[in-house]
Amino acid sequence: MKGIGCIWRMMTIGRYLRTKRFFKELTLQQVVDTVRENYNFSTSTSVLSAIETDKNKIIDGELLFVLSDLYGIDLKELSELILKNLQENGNRN
Repeated sequence: MKGIGCIWRMMTIGRYLRTKRFFKELTLQQVVDTVRENYNFSTSTSVLSAIETDKNKIIDGELLFVLSDLYGIDLKELSELILKNLQENGNRN
């Protein structure tokens, strides 16, 4: 996993998204409002919180793309993180 580096080895997708939001200095409510206004996509602070705290392990694909765009996430980096997590943790079920 050369693109992400060792620091991301144990990071879940939820923690990764939370870190990206933190560095953008956005609250969950600001993300909800921006996603609705700029992307015509509806979500809630509770959904985002569940994702970020790893309570919701399955993430809507469209939401993941919207958040990636909003947070400026490189999709290749995101793909590497997801695949690495699947390899290390096995099946989600």
